Amino acid sequence: MKKVLLVIIDALATRVVEPAMNSNALPVFKELKKRGEYSSQCISIFPSITPAATCSLVTGAYPIDHGIAGAYWYDHTKDEIAYFGADLSAIFKEGFDHYIRDFQIRLNAERLQYPTVFERIERHGRLIDSVVNFMWYKGTVSHPATAPFLMKMIPGTDLAEEMQGPHQMYLGDFVSTPLDDGAPVARGGITRRFGFHDDATADYLLAMARSGPLPDFTLAYFPNNDFVSHDVGPVDALETLQQVDATLGEVIEEQGGMDRFLEEYVVLMTGDHSQSDLDEDARVDLNEVLRDFQVVDAGADWQNGEDLMICPNMRSAQIYMRPDRWEGRAEVIDALLTCPGVDQVIWSDFENGLTDSDEATFHVYTGDRGTLTFRQAWNGNTDGIDELGNRWAWQGNLETLDATVDDQLQLRYGNYPNAFERIANCISEQTGNIWVTATLGKEFCLPGIHTNSGGSHGSLHALDSTSPLFAAGLPDNLKLPQPSRIVDVTPLALQILEIQPICDSYKR
Repeated sequence: MKKVLLVIIDALATRVVEPAMNSNALPVFKELKKRGEYSSQCISIFPSITPAATCSLVTGAYPIDHGIAGAYWYDHTKDEIAYFGADLSAIFKEGFDHYIRDFQIRLNAERLQYPTVFERIERHGRLIDSVVNFMWYKGTVSHPATAPFLMKMIPGTDLAEEMQGPHQMYLGDFVSTPLDDGAPVARGGITRRFGFHDDATADYLLAMARSGPLPDFTLAYFPNNDFVSHDVGPVDALETLQQVDATLGEVIEEQGGMDRFLEEYVVLMTGDHSQSDLDEDARVDLNEVLRDFQVVDAGADWQNGEDLMICPNMRSAQIYMRPDRWEGRAEVIDALLTCPGVDQVIWSDFENGLTDSDEATFHVYTGDRGTLTFRQAWNGNTDGIDELGNRWAWQGNLETLDATVDDQLQLRYGNYPNAFERIANCISEQTGNIWVTATLGKEFCLPGIHTNSGGSHGSLHALDSTSPLFAAGLPDNLKLPQPSRIVDVTPLALQILEIQPICDSYKR
């Protein structure tokens, strides 16, 4: 059995990585590609937004199963906002203590509804696992947690003294499991997001590599590429990827060099999503688009009988309607379709009492490419079969999702890869009554919610949704699935570790 090093680089974009490898700007990436299996398009989920997509990476499940509906959604079971963005106005409306507690404890302990790769490994009983700076860390081992001094100074903030995770846990300034030579120290503080920063990930990973062999499974997360890409665009963020490349080179050298490393380890490396470039004027204010309706303030709960709650997730958004307002859905959809910054309006018929997406019908409306209604067709007439073997039936215009079907019923996608499966496994009773996606170059906002200046993501579009997937050192009996999806990564890691893989119930 080989060990696994899973490297997740936020917003890793194929359109940036491949030219950089070809010009030798990413020499370690290039060598890993040469030494193993490679997929240029590892398809994200919908919404292609970090909390939901990283959750799919660590569980092998879609949002309909793991319960994380984006970075900003309304949890109707608790009648509260779940917000994991960075806009201070929304954070203060939610409550800073609530926001911090949600991130530190509740996100993993309460909101996550599906086993992580760590839990599956620990149930097996014979392997050691570790996590470095990843927001999803749910495991079975208790670790003492420290609180950064500045956070202790915030009135009403109640930070946990213990956190549950894998055997070895390194989370910013909060948790650091001792090694043989003591607990490693990483660069953190407020200037480095309290340690949730590539510098800290590099410090922890190198300390582990210098202290001896890495654990049987290590997940290391590098967040900076996403932040920098938002500011300057994905192409101009290449220097951030070069720093990750250099860190991996150091780790591999500490373990004896590439040949020796790949004899003992499989390196899996991918992103949770990618990013597309934004226009100079990217803002699409959904409050303005839906100005004829009463909308809840950003970050606030239902208060005064408002018609709608809008939860922007960058280039996608969820729109919740009060049950007594649902009959006015068509008016909301019509208003959205008049906006040139809106690409697709999507909804399902869960409101009719269905609780199983296998039975649901999904609707996609556009302002310029017509409408489409589709459903899964396991037990009925099939209009097309996608590359994963999923069978679908539909009525309307496939151009809404840039899809085609041939005489052999082979369904293929263009700009919106794996769109049927991603939509069908996103929409649930937890998500908004209506989803909306933005046209290229645009990003949704509300008053108090900022838009990015360089790049963004969240939609179904390929430029938001496709990362490269590297698998260097794979055993001869394993191959990368084609096409590859981020939900395939955890099952593949478990197979390498000779643990019973997750059943493929996530294939809809």
